[in-house]
Amino acid sequence: MPTLSAILPTHRARNHSLPRWFRFIGGTCAVFLLIGLIAFALVWHHYSALAATYDMAALTRGQNETLIKGAQGEPIGSASEIEREIVTLDDVPITLVQAIIATEDARFFSHPGFDFIGLTRAAVKNFTSRGIRQGGSTITQQLARNAFGLQGRSYERKITEIFLAMRIEREYTKEQILTHYINRIYLGTGCSGVGAAARCYFGKDVHDISLVESATLAGIIKAPVAFSPITQPALAKQKRDLTLQRMAETGSITAAEAAVARDQPLTISHDKNRVRTGYMLAAARAEFQRLGLKPGTPPEMTMTLRLDWQHTLDTLVRKHLDTLAPKDKTLQGAVIVLDNTTGAILAMQGGRDFTTSPFNRALDGIRPPGTAFLPLVYAAALTAQPDITDAPQLDGPLDNKQAMIGGLTGTLGEWGAEGEPVAYTGGTITPVQALLENRTAATVRLGYQVGLEPLRTALGRCHFSTPLRTEAAFTLGQSPLRLIEVAHAFTAIANDGRTCSTPHLLAGPTVRSSEIFTPAAVAHVRDTLITGMERPEYRKPLLAHGLARKSIAGYGGITYDRTDAWFIGSDRQRTCLVWIGHDKDAPISATTTASTAALPLWAAVFAMVTEGKPKGWDAKDPASQLLATPPRALFVEGEARVIPVTPVSTVVLGQDPYQSTTAPGAVPRAIPVPEDDYIPKAIPVRQ
Repeated sequence: MPTLSAILPTHRARNHSLPRWFRFIGGTCAVFLLIGLIAFALVWHHYSALAATYDMAALTRGQNETLIKGAQGEPIGSASEIEREIVTLDDVPITLVQAIIATEDARFFSHPGFDFIGLTRAAVKNFTSRGIRQGGSTITQQLARNAFGLQGRSYERKITEIFLAMRIEREYTKEQILTHYINRIYLGTGCSGVGAAARCYFGKDVHDISLVESATLAGIIKAPVAFSPITQPALAKQKRDLTLQRMAETGSITAAEAAVARDQPLTISHDKNRVRTGYMLAAARAEFQRLGLKPGTPPEMTMTLRLDWQHTLDTLVRKHLDTLAPKDKTLQGAVIVLDNTTGAILAMQGGRDFTTSPFNRALDGIRPPGTAFLPLVYAAALTAQPDITDAPQLDGPLDNKQAMIGGLTGTLGEWGAEGEPVAYTGGTITPVQALLENRTAATVRLGYQVGLEPLRTALGRCHFSTPLRTEAAFTLGQSPLRLIEVAHAFTAIANDGRTCSTPHLLAGPTVRSSEIFTPAAVAHVRDTLITGMERPEYRKPLLAHGLARKSIAGYGGITYDRTDAWFIGSDRQRTCLVWIGHDKDAPISATTTASTAALPLWAAVFAMVTEGKPKGWDAKDPASQLLATPPRALFVEGEARVIPVTPVSTVVLGQDPYQSTTAPGAVPRAIPVPEDDYIPKAIPVRQ
């Protein structure tokens, strides 16, 4: 019989021995746990190293925008395409911070960058839906995704985002993280950050938004396009009310406050030209890029445009176009106001409505100036041949083959004249009076007298980027030109032959350009334009805006098919150009004139920028003393006619297949004309 001592070891071994299957499972689990720990360590090391490669300066790099300000210091917008107005936590109401935290990350102040509860909830949702439906991202993760451009929905991206968020949490305080977030988060309509969004949606500074408006901004963060308060107001209100409910649940506001706020309507004060002016800001951004500048360097730039003028100008253009052609919404207009010395663009409107047509016709538009081009032609002609200032020319019809406008047959029409149709006298007319009356035939004859090529060369000093036509039609403005370049050339009329510096929108150093016309030639042209402002057709709009008899040099013109109407005028300090027309060649109307289509808008704009006190040229002005003779064309008060001018010379310039006449006792003087079988090379002169 075995003893107790012999039995006990065996009994103990049996009591403490584990089943083989249990030991197998335990060993297997231990191996897998070890492998998991090693894998976790490798993954951790990999993504920690990956997160360490990102430059944390990216958190603020996108915020280093160049702020563009108006001429009076008012903020206009960012130099980049995305609007952003940098704010601090002290600038925003506490209700906005509470709304963002309540709807986006309720445990923001307690987690290390990622929310384990939120991630678990998102993982369950994704597993049950067999795809990635929720991200469970914290505010810090959203900041990382936005700052470092982590796009797409994948587990790889999500893990990288988490490790970046943890790194951000280690290196920045919660307050700094929240500040970066509210300045970077995209809120739709081209706005990044709560500062720009508050101005865009509510027309106010973010500091002044209410609880309801705070909840609206927080509610659209997840999908700012789908929940846009502008295009989807019902959905935006639904998200706003959910945000108010979450604020009540988290204790930010009481249930009663949430109920009162939910009863309020969704009110939006959206500026259709986003951040207050479309053409103004878009043009500044384009110039910023042309200068080769980078956002943030410099941190601020000042525009030459005044915001209050731009608001007024936008209204003036729309009202004028609606009055001129109520049913034609394709009719466009453009306005440019230049400083005659510095080249600063003081006011500018690129079209009827930036939201429907953002193309800036003022700066990028190319249209034929028509007879509005004549002052430059005469300034160039008198510069090339000063002795023809008082020379008489034939006042009669001209064969269209010499101008080649609208065809090669018939006679050249006198479409530029205002008032009564032109009636040729059969006698003579001087260049000054031909300019005064917008005469086309006399202008073409003048072009042949000076020589088309020398005249084209003289006009080339205006530095037009588009070529002038080779035939005589260029003398009548039938060459399409950039509107801004036409305005630039016309500043020479006010500057005694010198154009202003290169037109610009962003303030900077200016360099005076060289002389393109002689001071004497410009004085004759300018004095003629001043006299022309007294014509009866101009009286009503000038009187309406207090600009009558102000010694302003102005000139209007149209194209032969009435597709474009222009008016350009200057005082000693500013030059203003107005263009009216279509983007495609379509007549404005069958009876369009510069005085009806362009002058009323020009007068309103010029009165605005001069504050009703233009600096005109009076008889005592030293510039007027450059004239060889005083003006000889005066308008009869209340009558649409011009007193005929008696030529001071007996020489008649120009030969014509329809007529060739000289004053009694004059010696005929031939001028070169195109060699054509239809145009005689020599015509007898009747004595």
